[in-house]
Amino acid sequence: MLSPKKTTLAFALSAATALLVAACGGNTNDGSPGSSTSPTSPPTSTPTTDPTQNSAISLHGIVYGSADTSVPDGAGIPITMMGQMRALFDLIRKSPDFTQVVMDLGDGSPVHVLDTNTGDKFLPGKLALGLSWILIDMKTKGDPAYADYLATYQKITTAMMTQMNGTDYTYANTSWGEYYYLVALNNFNAHGMLHEVFSDSMLATLQTRLTFCDMFGADASGKTNTCPAAGTPIDVASLNTAQNYYAVSYGIAGLRQKLGWSNPTFSSSTDASVATMGARDALLYTLTKHIRNDSTGGFSDEASNTHTTYYDQARYDRYSTLLIGEVTERTLEMGNEANLTPELKSYLRKSVDLILAQLNTNGQGFNYGRSIGPYGDTAFMEVLTAAANAGVLTQQEMQVAYSYIYKAAYRYSNFWYDPTLPTPSVNMWVKGRGTDSYRGKPRVMGENFSLLHQFMYVNAWWDKLGFNGKAPLSDADMQTYLNTKPHYTLTWYNQPTDTAHPYSAALITVRDGKRVINFNLSQAPDYNSYTPYYPVPSSDQLAYGTTDLAYALLIPQVTYNSKTYIPVTYYKNLNVQENNGEVVVTFDTTKFRQAAKNALYTTDIDLQVHTTVTFSHGTITRSDTMTSGAATGSPLAGNLSVETDFSSFADFQNTTAGGDGFSVNYTNSAATNYATTGFDNCALSQFDTVNGATNPLSTTPIGQLHSNFVCKTNSFALTGGASRTFTWTLKYADPA
Repeated sequence: MLSPKKTTLAFALSAATALLVAACGGNTNDGSPGSSTSPTSPPTSTPTTDPTQNSAISLHGIVYGSADTSVPDGAGIPITMMGQMRALFDLIRKSPDFTQVVMDLGDGSPVHVLDTNTGDKFLPGKLALGLSWILIDMKTKGDPAYADYLATYQKITTAMMTQMNGTDYTYANTSWGEYYYLVALNNFNAHGMLHEVFSDSMLATLQTRLTFCDMFGADASGKTNTCPAAGTPIDVASLNTAQNYYAVSYGIAGLRQKLGWSNPTFSSSTDASVATMGARDALLYTLTKHIRNDSTGGFSDEASNTHTTYYDQARYDRYSTLLIGEVTERTLEMGNEANLTPELKSYLRKSVDLILAQLNTNGQGFNYGRSIGPYGDTAFMEVLTAAANAGVLTQQEMQVAYSYIYKAAYRYSNFWYDPTLPTPSVNMWVKGRGTDSYRGKPRVMGENFSLLHQFMYVNAWWDKLGFNGKAPLSDADMQTYLNTKPHYTLTWYNQPTDTAHPYSAALITVRDGKRVINFNLSQAPDYNSYTPYYPVPSSDQLAYGTTDLAYALLIPQVTYNSKTYIPVTYYKNLNVQENNGEVVVTFDTTKFRQAAKNALYTTDIDLQVHTTVTFSHGTITRSDTMTSGAATGSPLAGNLSVETDFSSFADFQNTTAGGDGFSVNYTNSAATNYATTGFDNCALSQFDTVNGATNPLSTTPIGQLHSNFVCKTNSFALTGGASRTFTWTLKYADPA
């Protein structure tokens, strides 16, 4: 991993001992950024930097760069983020027909990224917002090419909002797309450009179309729902998508209100108080109740909208932590600070604490769950920025947060962004990387815009907070702070005393020197068959799940009557202890689920497993003792087999099986050795290709897995009271 040269901060802590003070929450921020110009919009002038700082080595240096947005000397990046956005604008502007714009990622299948069937239902909003940063910057600087770029912008936005027959439009633009578009409109308005960029007729079209109505109603198929007749309220409980979309609709309602546009009203059959609120406040009220009721830990349960019983709920992942950060940011950008209650700030602080335990000097974010990759990194960034603005960080934490965000921006520019592709772009799809189907390659243009916007608005906030041109903490000072964090952190999503959610749901984070290891226990009914939700360690370049796919990664996967079952939910009796420097995690899994997305609970089988995972320096050991509640003589008492796999990032050519047949040695790799007991046979194989083609199982968000070590049993019986134990031990080297 590339790392910027270490720089001593003029604003850094005055003595190294100050870094050893444990971080804690507190409202030490000197007010929140509030002005007529939203801090999420581009600045109105070239910033003045502190001459004692090297402004190239700063968040602003990576995002904006020099006055002409070129890369400043010493920044260590191939192109600024504004430069990336300008290049995308030029790609569109130079095409005779923007619907035929092609992005080529070098894999032999270029994508028409602006046609009408990319599958990106947010695309018009992403373009309107992303390209608005360029227009505002050009207008502010008096760029003579501004009129030409403005004409291109107007041509694209008009075409994408063209109504066809009935209520159908040339391009879909739902939920997030509507929110993105409204951010662009408010930013233009803050810079006095709204009526210069959009005609009155276009604004009338946008006022009609940019609503939250498509997220409510009986139709959950994705077809856009029209708003009810004026005066007819929407049932606030009729949200037809995931719970986090309450935050999207909240953002839409608030930004419409900021423009002076009216909103549909809400009603509720269970809470009459909703009817007395405007749409903005009713949505925030409902969202707060969701977090309060569906997680005793203060996190968002992302599965609770589609499942009705306690064992169906509890998907906790990146978004469970990020949601409160987005709510806070929306609240600030719409000027609704008065409703940022102590309760909401307490939820935000819990997300901060979960993130601080995972921070690192490389800018890496979430390594488990769905839709991570660069979004795993930016999720940390967004929560920490919201917390800085809401006043829930100490001054020390502010500097640590800014330093992480700088590193995330540097990592994006040098790892996620690939200038060597035929069309330079963020890369989540090629060269051994893979992402979930939700962010499929046809959405590549929109993903560039939305990621770049995240960095740009975050940079605008930190500029306003006084960090414009400031260098981050040095790696050494950052690591000194990180070394004060506990050896392990247990974060409960649902406390075991919660009778409404009787199964354990929690995150255990273990810090082993510079290595961060997460162990996430989440029921995830809609995703628990996929490896990123397995109850296994996740750590950079050591152990990583593959999106939207399943295999026996580090779990005892059972085959019974030609069907596959996995221990990925029904966790009970979670306990975490530290003894003599070892972190010991124990829990029980009370049933095995069929390994299929949204598998019916009637297909569970009566197997139980007691699991012990021990984390010591450079070593993780897991022991699974399996028993069956089935009576002697039942079919389940026999006909069982178990498989456990470990797939490695190490080159296959440098991987060798041990002479005992049950271990593997790795070189030039984070992993150094993997060994098992309790199995009948093991086999080492190349994992990155199958019949000459890329193996989909090998493409993780951060890169390709190259070898797989498969350990299996022959068929065996588990009569009542009998048990069988399986273990694996993974050894790894300290990160550089």
